[in-house]
Amino acid sequence: MLSGRDEELRILRELLTGAQDGRGGALVVTGQPGIGKSALLAAAAQEASELGARVFRAIGYEAESGLSYAGLHLLLHPALDRLDVLPRPQCEALSTAFGLAVQDAAEAADELLIGLAVLTLLSELTESDAPVLCLVDDAHWFDQPSLRALVFAARRLGTERVALLFAAREGCTLLERSGLAALELDGLPADAAEQLLAARPQQLSAGARDRILQQAHGNPLALLELPAEGSDGVGYDVLGDESVPDLPARLIHAFRAQVERLPQPSQTFLKLAATAEGPELDVLLRAAPLFGVPPEAIGPAEHAGILQVSQGTFAFRHPLLRTAMVSATPATRRLDAHRALAGALTGPEDADRRIWHEAAAATSPDERLAAELERTAERAARRSGRPAAIGAYERAARLSPAPEDRLRRWVLAAEAALDQGDAERAERCARTGEAVLAELSAGTEPGPGAQLRARLVLARATARFELGDLREAYRIAFTGAQELSRTGGAREAGMLLCQTVDLAWFLGDREVSDYADLFMTLDVPNNDPVYAVGLYFESAIFLSLRRELGFTTLNLADATRKAKKAGFSGPGPLITGGTLAPILGQDEEALALFAEILADCREHGRMAWVSPALGGLARIQAHLGRLPESRDSAEQAYALAEAAGQTQWQSQVSGLLAYLAAAAGEEESCREYARQALTDLAPTVMSLGECWGRWALGLLDLGLGRPAAALEHLRALENGPAVHQLAATRALPDLLEAAVRSGDRDLAEHAQDRLVRWAGGIHQTCADALVLRGEALLASDEATAARRFTAALKLYERSDRPFDRARTQLLWGERLRRERRRTEARVPLSAALETFEQLGANPWAERARQELAASGGASGNAAEAVVTATNSPAAAALAALTSQEAQIVRLAAQGMSNRDIAAQLILSPRTVGHHLYKAYPKLGVLSRGELPALLGAS
Repeated sequence: MLSGRDEELRILRELLTGAQDGRGGALVVTGQPGIGKSALLAAAAQEASELGARVFRAIGYEAESGLSYAGLHLLLHPALDRLDVLPRPQCEALSTAFGLAVQDAAEAADELLIGLAVLTLLSELTESDAPVLCLVDDAHWFDQPSLRALVFAARRLGTERVALLFAAREGCTLLERSGLAALELDGLPADAAEQLLAARPQQLSAGARDRILQQAHGNPLALLELPAEGSDGVGYDVLGDESVPDLPARLIHAFRAQVERLPQPSQTFLKLAATAEGPELDVLLRAAPLFGVPPEAIGPAEHAGILQVSQGTFAFRHPLLRTAMVSATPATRRLDAHRALAGALTGPEDADRRIWHEAAAATSPDERLAAELERTAERAARRSGRPAAIGAYERAARLSPAPEDRLRRWVLAAEAALDQGDAERAERCARTGEAVLAELSAGTEPGPGAQLRARLVLARATARFELGDLREAYRIAFTGAQELSRTGGAREAGMLLCQTVDLAWFLGDREVSDYADLFMTLDVPNNDPVYAVGLYFESAIFLSLRRELGFTTLNLADATRKAKKAGFSGPGPLITGGTLAPILGQDEEALALFAEILADCREHGRMAWVSPALGGLARIQAHLGRLPESRDSAEQAYALAEAAGQTQWQSQVSGLLAYLAAAAGEEESCREYARQALTDLAPTVMSLGECWGRWALGLLDLGLGRPAAALEHLRALENGPAVHQLAATRALPDLLEAAVRSGDRDLAEHAQDRLVRWAGGIHQTCADALVLRGEALLASDEATAARRFTAALKLYERSDRPFDRARTQLLWGERLRRERRRTEARVPLSAALETFEQLGANPWAERARQELAASGGASGNAAEAVVTATNSPAAAALAALTSQEAQIVRLAAQGMSNRDIAAQLILSPRTVGHHLYKAYPKLGVLSRGELPALLGAS
């Protein structure tokens, strides 16, 4: 029994009972050192065992906090024989993280994919119907990738029979911001504290007991460890001085007093043990003679209970004992300890740890050590050990005698930090690299090559972008490209501009124009692939700014091939190309490209790129009028961006989700997503999702019959700094319609003029149809309007855009009805209503329905057929599904297995099965085999 912890034990029982009943959950237990977190976890383990649960446990180890996935490996080690049940990309990712397989650094598994693998593995471990409890003690010392993977899984347990229990000190930022339920432990109540104090083996005087109770404040460890006497033996009055420091400091002094009662050789041995970064006892015993102490000196420390030895490993009784020993060891002796431990690590499998200790003992630059550390970092990167790689690169840079080697390694450290998602650390490394570059530039030796300088600029600009400072990121990239072009690095400047064009794109038309002008001045040969890629971006920029093409451009497929040939690494430049493609009217090509990027990302585990690629795909689907598909893609992109902490991509997708909610008439949801899109970044720069957010608000008001309000939002796009962006161009038909309905003919004609110039530049059927619709809206006579509407709808037979087509039919039907040609109006209105219903575009469907009623067609056969078809039992059932159920049902209808669906939606297979089980009765089916026919019919 844990005295004084009845409420805490009740909360733990609820967590375990929930897991047993299929309600997975997690809890973070926090509190100061010694408050009883470990005891509470031990009680949970005991109770879980009594329930028949399978218990996995791991304790964070400070020395391993820099070793990526060391904690996760320790926790899941008993389940490694089940890795082969995971989908192949997840199995490869987790195997690589655990060092069981090796990938190239460029193909290193993504953290998001590893988190998904953990979720799937935990789900698989419950297949025997026994619940699973994972206990993570001292989670504040878990390596960050392990902790992120576990938090990722903990937030998505859903219907899993899994419970995760973390214990950590206060100040563990990752857990504090995880959104998981938390339980903060306070000191024991007075009666429980007295009961625990009475269990101490030594007799206490009444005065000593009272002083300990007063100083311990209910901390169980303090009640057991604080000395009974007034002094700790080192001249520090622990109990009698009113100015005593906080409890952990007092405990450290108390632990020091315990150590100082040991023989001197044992004290020296403990200093060596405190420096060791691993728990292997044989390494420690081999290092002892090299440190000037016999191995037998461990005996008194073990006998006193300060060191605990078991099965070839050692550990301090409490982490504060290690802290006490480190703080009591002079710096020179710590260097000696590192040298001794390096000398004890003689095996080839110990190479990385040996070089770490040698580097820790180094007091001056050493190229041999720096080169070894660089190789260590490369091996860590191949194992997805980005944090370890960053540290190794940083230490290698500090030990590098030659400035150029030092610069190169600082750049490598910055790039590794960006891969890890640590933008602040990346910026620190890049800034240090800039200082080294300045040192090189001031010297007489030739400076570093243009490629290395370009990488430094790109790392610094990317870090500022990730930190939300878009304007400074742009300044760094633009001035860096200018400097490269002046110093013989024109090609590298061109690559840099292509890799950072979106920085300018999200700032404003002036910045985009400056980017374009700079690229055109670069001396890059016309036959260089970099020139071709830059020209493709340049053509999109030119068209977006000037509303005319001006010169011939590549098509997207050619530009993609050139980008790969030019050496652009990663999906980033390809995603930028696909994002700009709709400006050139290459929507179908962009759709194919994003499908290719997503397949590549999932095959190679590049999960960090899935969210921006899905967001790009969703925008193309929205342009094509495929609103349900777009919403599925956008919701997946948003969930992935949120899981990965990619706030910049969340912003973009928020704007798109606002647009899709507007099309569906979901006013509250639209305004909330638009608010996120408009306010997510610093107020000094334009939000990444601002254009779509403003377009969404305009579309919402337009669909709900508020053209004047719509005009205000859409006019802001026309007059704002983002007039060059795709949303501002694609919103022109909405601006024109709102202006016509508000009676502002001058603005309507201005919008039509811009639309005509854009369409004339791209020569695409979809744009020509929009131009014809605009001419019909502006036509003053019936005959002209009829010809333009008819011609526009004819074009949609060649390039179907269902949302645009239905809106054209609605506008024509409205005009025919106003001209009292009611019978003729029913045909386009009925067709529009059918499409709007299929797309879930509710306000537009309501407008069509009202127009049908006004035309006398509400009870006519055509209208009744439409209403009957669009309100069939299958359509109604689909509408009754939750968003996640609808996503899963659509994917299942495509023939995807539960595992594949789980990987795509970042769920566990069990959760997918649970949602399908709930969806079948709503749809009136018994199995997934019936879904294709049902969805096809609806």
